[in-house]
Amino acid sequence: MEEGGKKVSELPDIQHTSKPAIPLYINQVGVQHVKAPFFLDSMYGGRHELVADITMTTDLKPELKGISMSKLIRCLNNYLDQPLKHKLIKKILEEFKVEVETNSCNSSIRFDFLLPIQKKSPKSGWVFPQYYKCMFEGRMEGDVFKFFQKVRVQYASYCPCSAALCGHLDENNSAGYPHAQRSFAEVLVEIVPPNIVWLEEIIGMVENSIKTIPYPIIQRIDEQEIARLAAENPIFVEDAIRMICNSLNKHLYIKDWIVKCTHEESIHTSDAIAISWKGVKNGFDGRKYL
Repeated sequence: MEEGGKKVSELPDIQHTSKPAIPLYINQVGVQHVKAPFFLDSMYGGRHELVADITMTTDLKPELKGISMSKLIRCLNNYLDQPLKHKLIKKILEEFKVEVETNSCNSSIRFDFLLPIQKKSPKSGWVFPQYYKCMFEGRMEGDVFKFFQKVRVQYASYCPCSAALCGHLDENNSAGYPHAQRSFAEVLVEIVPPNIVWLEEIIGMVENSIKTIPYPIIQRIDEQEIARLAAENPIFVEDAIRMICNSLNKHLYIKDWIVKCTHEESIHTSDAIAISWKGVKNGFDGRKYL
């Protein structure tokens, strides 16, 4: 192969032929914000063609100057025509170890993307795609492969305190409206291959736990139904996270999880948050992962 009239083997490669001025171990070195298309099978059948924002890293031993960043991307390029699964991610990481030529002990690849799910309005029956922020991440720690999935789900929270205060106003011949807030649940789970947990499953566990969820298209009949559900299901952020965590605990294939709920308050200048994790030994820690 030639480059600029010269064979590649004849061109200088200082990363491989020189030593670092400061021989320190680097935990992660690589590339981020790599945009690439990929295929993803749907739990409901069919296949999505999506675009991911990809981060790829390996560790680097003290005696090595650097890595060939382009080799990470060239390695990934060989797999873009295959549906993304944990087996494929493991295969890519195993190839990293060979192609990058650093004898890496730890490497990772992360895919951030938007997953479309068809959402049906509760009464009118309108159907329109709703997009969820999702993530796949694979890590090789020595010869041990770990696989993680993450979803971000929007929901609505209606304040129980505000509802009670409005009830008190009603009893005293006055009136008030309880306040509501746009809310989000970020859920990160570790799955032990070869078990499979669909992203749509995790999203469903959140939405079925909360019940008060938004829709991309609504009419007045839908809005009335949403208001009815809101009156029946007022929740604090503490209520929301407990319901979500309870659902995750019941899933046999989820080894570990961590959840962060954020309620973007409508009458406070601050947001309400709650973070909880399963507590598996050497597992997730909220101070590190979210």
